Amino acid sequence: MNFIILGLGNYGASLAKKLSAMGHEVIGVDKDMAKVEFFKDRVSNTICLDATDIHAIRALPLADADWVVVAIGNDFGTSVMITALLKKLNVKNIVSRETSSVHFNVMEALGIHETVNPEFDSAQVFAEMLVMQGVKGIYPLSREIKIAEIPVPDSLVGKPESIFKINHDYKVEVIAVKRNAANFPSGSSNGDACEVLMGRGLSETFKPEATDRLIVLGNRDDILDLLKS
Repeated sequence: MNFIILGLGNYGASLAKKLSAMGHEVIGVDKDMAKVEFFKDRVSNTICLDATDIHAIRALPLADADWVVVAIGNDFGTSVMITALLKKLNVKNIVSRETSSVHFNVMEALGIHETVNPEFDSAQVFAEMLVMQGVKGIYPLSREIKIAEIPVPDSLVGKPESIFKINHDYKVEVIAVKRNAANFPSGSSNGDACEVLMGRGLSETFKPEATDRLIVLGNRDDILDLLKS
């Protein structure tokens, strides 16, 4: 896929580097030449230009981009101006970073329905992890229902019916097991080397190891009960 990332601050640069590492074609844009030079070896392409200048931004291959991301968060005015210019140029797939309810409302008024607030999203997840001690990663499906990555409770290590016991006794569904996951921090790029077991690999005779991590789906309180077992 082709992406244009406007703004190479902490968020924009991280996004551009990740997408590039995944093999996608990325153009990272910033008006600061120092940033453009710094990231040129880790982003597919980097360009120095002022995206608030309609003549400059028009020179980008906007029509070829699957997504154009306005990743500027610390300058409200610049973020809104660039987004407005993209709309004026009839760019279809725009994602804009927003940092407040006002910022969000302005983007919505401009007709931007895809926004991202990394600080808010990260805080929501981290708050859940602080409260649910032992959780290594979490994805909230609702206020109560979560997908969580947790260590294997000591009482279930090596037990051949552990998966059945979790599903039945704790009302929590084990949807996958990450093997050797304890060797890597959750979310690290090295974690891609973990073996993921699911489906038929998780029969009732499966014996979880102490270094495994369980990916479970269930009610928040039921997951907490499982962690305490």
